Amino acid sequence: MKKQALTVLFLCFLGTITAQEVQINEEPGISKLLENWADQNRVKPAIRGWRVQIMASTDRLQVESARNKFRVDYPEVSAEWTLEKPYYKLRVGAFRTKPEALAFIPGLNGWPGAYPIKDDEIHPRDFLEQ
Repeated sequence: MKKQALTVLFLCFLGTITAQEVQINEEPGISKLLENWADQNRVKPAIRGWRVQIMASTDRLQVESARNKFRVDYPEVSAEWTLEKPYYKLRVGAFRTKPEALAFIPGLNGWPGAYPIKDDEIHPRDFLEQ
């Protein structure tokens, strides 16, 4: 009988503990800072990672043609060119680590001289497309 009474009391006590609320009071500036950070990430989400640069040229049309050829050969891999004056650079893939990018390079046929490059502006969807 005592065990049952103790069990009931324990369960009642446990119920009052779990029913309590926690209130967090933060400075309005902190709330605004977090809100701004979330808004910025929604507008332009970016993840740091690695890509593989497969070519560079001062001729934009040559880089666009190479991108189209790459997309035909590797339709599941993202391929975008960037401009770092005076060069247009064709970068492919999206990898979280340098070893992942290095492991991808031997499978590239027809792209000699490909090498991994850090990229701080990778869109999250690029990781999922591979």
